[in-house]
Amino acid sequence: MYAIVDIETTGGIAGRHRITEIAVVLHNGTEVTGTYQTLVNPEQDIPPFITQLTGITAAMVADAPTFEEIAPEFYELLKDKVFVAHNAAFDYSFIRKMLEEEGFPFHAKKLCTVKLSRKILPGKQRYSLGNLCRELGIAIRDRHRAMGDAEATATLFQMLLDNDLQGWIPELLQQHKGHQPLPPHLDKERIAELPRKPGVYYFYDRKGQLLYVGKARSIRNRVRNHFNFADHDGFENKLRDAIHEVRYEETGNELIALLLELDTIKRKKPPFNKAMKYWSRNYCIFCFTGQDGKLRLAIERYRTALQPIKVFPNYLMAREYLKELVDNYRICPQLSHLQSGQSTCFLSMEEGGCLRCTENADVTSYNDRVLEAIHDEEHFGSSYLIQGKGRHEDECSLVLVENGHYLGFGFHSLPVDTSDLEKIRSCITWRPDLPDVQYLIMRHLEKHPESRLVLSASAGVRE
Repeated sequence: MYAIVDIETTGGIAGRHRITEIAVVLHNGTEVTGTYQTLVNPEQDIPPFITQLTGITAAMVADAPTFEEIAPEFYELLKDKVFVAHNAAFDYSFIRKMLEEEGFPFHAKKLCTVKLSRKILPGKQRYSLGNLCRELGIAIRDRHRAMGDAEATATLFQMLLDNDLQGWIPELLQQHKGHQPLPPHLDKERIAELPRKPGVYYFYDRKGQLLYVGKARSIRNRVRNHFNFADHDGFENKLRDAIHEVRYEETGNELIALLLELDTIKRKKPPFNKAMKYWSRNYCIFCFTGQDGKLRLAIERYRTALQPIKVFPNYLMAREYLKELVDNYRICPQLSHLQSGQSTCFLSMEEGGCLRCTENADVTSYNDRVLEAIHDEEHFGSSYLIQGKGRHEDECSLVLVENGHYLGFGFHSLPVDTSDLEKIRSCITWRPDLPDVQYLIMRHLEKHPESRLVLSASAGVRE
């Protein structure tokens, strides 16, 4: 039984970007036997260029289920089926990563219709889905939407089945038979001893050099899943053969695992970590006072000295968010660096107008409105703890932020007295305040606002 899959995503890197739409066409080798389709709330912003490509907007996925909600049903749908996709490595990497995050170890035989088409239908000009379908006369009902592309891939796959005179499909499936072996230089009992708990794991070579760092909700499951199948470019095979030792640290929860993983990658730069070694959340929105005394909002490359209101992975996302802030609070777009050259701003032509251009507000009134907008961003300039599960029942994890700056994380015995900040600081291991960290904290608080414990000045917060 085949599951022909297509997904739409917020970007191209599994583990960093998320799925926005999934479609599956079930095929028994002769005909289509069923379909599955859903939008997915990615729980992160959809870049404008992705919306332009797919037509999927933030409004469309706002009420859609999260991947966490559909994971059990989706896993059962794919389990024990051959995974088929056009450029299968891309779709498979996202689905495997996200299923594993939800506790469903996923490994399946897979077929790529790009590779199959090159073998069974040679001589085509190009092998992208759009070009192949045009050459072969396959209609695509809705290009760059999951079900439209999945149905077209299913039609292409049927054509490949019908024309596979040399038996390429059975041969490729036979190559996937069974799992890849565990690292030959690593004791299998060592892997069996790994805990099924959240944390960070480390792979080392025979000289004790760090090769790779990863985070996991279940350390044992994630380590084993590295070696179920080789990656399409042989990455997992190379890593597997180089490993001589695995170590780990339990973290109690995923946020601490993410922060520890990121910090280690930035400091150690392991050769097999690709995605986050040089990754940086480059832009932020910040506030400053102009020569006329009015507060300005602006976008700039991230620097901690700017005391950013919010951090973004790219300029377009920062600008889109700033425009939404300007619209909601009727802040002048000219003083927010969204418009220049005109005598009045674009908001003055809309209902309600602009506080500066339409209502001619004085400095105090205008600044009060800007501060209202800023202070609604509860992470800005404030001091707080993020409390999470600890490594055992008698402790919790704590992330410390003072005056908007991340100071580090640690573990504290229960209960926590938030008025005793010196005791809290004593259990915190200092870590650098990176834009990547600010983004991870922001995303965590959007999903788990209840984990944020505000610290008052009376607790001894440093100015």
